[in-house]
Amino acid sequence: MALALVAAVLPATPAAAAPQPTTSAALVSGPTYVYDKAYAGVRTMVVAFRESADRSMVALLVTGMPRSAWGKRFGAHVHTNPCGRTPASSGPHYQFPGVPPKRPLSQREIWLDVTVMTGGWGYSYRPVPLPLERGAQANSVVLHARPTNSRTGDAGARLLCTTFDLDGLS
Repeated sequence: MALALVAAVLPATPAAAAPQPTTSAALVSGPTYVYDKAYAGVRTMVVAFRESADRSMVALLVTGMPRSAWGKRFGAHVHTNPCGRTPASSGPHYQFPGVPPKRPLSQREIWLDVTVMTGGWGYSYRPVPLPLERGAQANSVVLHARPTNSRTGDAGARLLCTTFDLDGLS
């Protein structure tokens, strides 16, 4: 069912469209670590794929969110390090190299905030204007306790973390 939900969120290519370049993808299930026991039943799926030479996509699916989370929005961001035993192990938010620091954070980072639906699931996806290259320091997705503050990028405590390897995208 989770794969069907992810497939439903990803943009479809119209049948009459011109042939697209071969897409490479990486898919992982998680979480790798849970930092708040109230979210021990949560399952995640992260999909990252390259659509073309200059465009990538990252998608997040969460299921099993506790009833207390239904109807709420949670910040989720790509972080620089793999997940670890402590919430801080995943490091800071990944930022695209070469993007001027004066641009808004939402254009320099990959935010995947999720609104949890009745039943405890939610999804988000983000087109990424720059390719995520091999060796990119984008190694995990962290689900946070609050929605992302659009000015500061803060989203509160780190609830859980899923490690993924973007080196699978070639």
